[in-house]
Amino acid sequence: MASAEDRKRLIYRVAPIVVPILFIAFWETAARLGTHNNILLPPPSRVFETLFELIRNGTLFDHIGASLFRVAAGYALSVIVGVPIGLAMGYWLLAEGLLTTTVNGLRPIPASAWIPLSIILMGIGEQPAIFLVFIGTVWSIILNTSHGVKNVPKHLVWAAQTMGASNATIFTKVIFPASLPSTFTGMRVGVGIAFTCVIVAELIAVRSGLGYLITEARMLVRSDVVIAGMITIGVVGFVLDAVVRLIMNRALRWQKGLMTE
Repeated sequence: MASAEDRKRLIYRVAPIVVPILFIAFWETAARLGTHNNILLPPPSRVFETLFELIRNGTLFDHIGASLFRVAAGYALSVIVGVPIGLAMGYWLLAEGLLTTTVNGLRPIPASAWIPLSIILMGIGEQPAIFLVFIGTVWSIILNTSHGVKNVPKHLVWAAQTMGASNATIFTKVIFPASLPSTFTGMRVGVGIAFTCVIVAELIAVRSGLGYLITEARMLVRSDVVIAGMITIGVVGFVLDAVVRLIMNRALRWQKGLMTE
């Protein structure tokens, strides 16, 4: 006979799939009953058939690869730019004074608002899509990194000073490591924003990627392809978030109790 602990563990394992299963069952039933709307809202069985066909002929992987390239390029650029700026704003009052107004002034502008200007300056292609990913993700990295530096416990800095550590040593051995949890939080948030931005860019500025797949399917009134593309976006985004979470867990193993599997 299963113990209470075993039953509790089973519930935790099963619970995450209950709502998706019920939703799919309801969707399938509703779509089958409303037969005249099958073209506009196809049942999930047809959507998954379409999804498997896109996988079989390689079309889906081509679009995923194009989107991931843009996400990787724009996101890497935002990390390279955002982390140093965030560290500077959190550590030096002069840097914070010089950059705060600019950051807070540009941050509220949504990435989609940059599309017309990016197309005018860069044309149609990879560059505007990569730029939109960068401009959409860099602010969360800057703000979270700066926040992490400002909230480093003072007693850690005082202890290092007591032992005669130089300012450079305090920054590299105390402040930077202690600010990493907040930095990684900004990077994790940035991954979700990056994928949103690349889809928006692909709806308008490029001729490949998951966003373009959805746009092309919309013009052909292929709701099954549109939904298959949406499912793919969700799955790829979930995987990217899991990868960042894994890196966080590995990098922050020293901070006991911070991360949970």
